[in-house]
Amino acid sequence: MKRTPKTPFLALLILSLAWLAACSCNDREDRLAKIRGTHGESVLAATGADVIQESAGARLFREKTCNTCHGDDGIHPLLPDYPILARQGRDYALRQMKDIQSGNRASGYAPQMQAVIKDVTEDEFIILADFIANELGGGAPIGGQPDPESPGAKLFKTKTCTACHGKDGKTPILPDYPRIAGLPREYILRQMRDIKSGARANSMAVLGMQGVMHLVDDEQMTQLADYVSSLPK
Repeated sequence: MKRTPKTPFLALLILSLAWLAACSCNDREDRLAKIRGTHGESVLAATGADVIQESAGARLFREKTCNTCHGDDGIHPLLPDYPILARQGRDYALRQMKDIQSGNRASGYAPQMQAVIKDVTEDEFIILADFIANELGGGAPIGGQPDPESPGAKLFKTKTCTACHGKDGKTPILPDYPRIAGLPREYILRQMRDIKSGARANSMAVLGMQGVMHLVDDEQMTQLADYVSSLPK
């Protein structure tokens, strides 16, 4: 004779399964609520994954409003004479942020930036510098197609720019020298003029470059800026 399960047993089994499902859902909702409260809705993935992983550097870049002037990707700054930060050298980026905060670098827009980063800590500077050098901009192209026969290309060699910044403009002789390849033309031009005039004098390297820039006239600066901005970063 065929036996059928007893009704109380079935009811108990159904209740147990429902309880387990509810616990699982509640646990997931609790975790998502904590994520929302700590990091905001933007970290929740639209594809169904619980969390989009974001580095500490990326969060700081937004929280300290770096993206307002330098662009979310560090490649498209707000003004043409603002620098492209993406893939700048770590040690150089770290030094410039600290020099601007201290007032040691006070040329150009440095005073405005000083007001923004006055409360940034040493540890936060290090995190930002690592992010700028290694993550910001991803693999997006920066720079263009340099003309090796242009007046700027020839000046880049004869004015000994290669000695400190490398033949490609992105392999400097020391880690706290800038990677100048692909920087905006107007920014490059402004820095050369400020260094030549003495308005920017925040390191021994800059003071050394001042001697070189006294041998470069305004037309040559423009030619150099055209060439350097076209170098791929």
